[in-house]
Amino acid sequence: MIKSGDIVLTSGELAHISAVRDAFLSFEVEVMNATDLCMRAAKAPTWVFVDWILPEMSGLQLCGLLQDRINDHPLHVTMVLPEADPRSQARALDAGADDYLIGPLTPTALVQRLRIYQPTAAARKEAPAIQIGELTIQPDSHLTRYKGLVVPLQSNEQRLLNHFARNPNRVFTRGELIGVLGKSVEVCDERTVDSWVSRLRRKLRSMQVPHLPRTVRSFGYVFDHAEA
Repeated sequence: MIKSGDIVLTSGELAHISAVRDAFLSFEVEVMNATDLCMRAAKAPTWVFVDWILPEMSGLQLCGLLQDRINDHPLHVTMVLPEADPRSQARALDAGADDYLIGPLTPTALVQRLRIYQPTAAARKEAPAIQIGELTIQPDSHLTRYKGLVVPLQSNEQRLLNHFARNPNRVFTRGELIGVLGKSVEVCDERTVDSWVSRLRRKLRSMQVPHLPRTVRSFGYVFDHAEA
């Protein structure tokens, strides 16, 4: 969850910037083309709203490029789709988007989406790091390390891992995971959860992390941990 940091839009006007600044003191917002965004050095947690069609490249291509640039700072990518097409929704998630919304991205729609992810005051207590073997999960820092190296997880992947690590050996249905992540019904279905878990596993395997969420056929997912 990105509580503060940078909001980057691939298209927008002064009204979008003003709306975010008026509603949130913890965010900085700017409009940036795809080429400049790919060259941008992340200095803080960043939430990017990517248009489906861009002058320089497709939004799907930009999502892939942004995934390759993940570093110590959390990155959340929301794809702005031109219409509610299930095939486009699935392609956006497969390309690396954390979620999506149906355009146009008005200033009001932008602020509403940002508010979905803002924690309540009661949820802002510091959470201790979770240690599983050589895997260190820091929920508040939105960061995971294995043998001291950063595991390059995107926002939803990190939030899933946080939840699994806090609740080992418990099976969760796909519907429960949608609720855990605070997603709105309009952007989520069971295929969305499968995409998130698949990407999380792929990232963990790439770092040779032995602890992976396991599929429980016809039910959901479980994170096995013998020491729990």
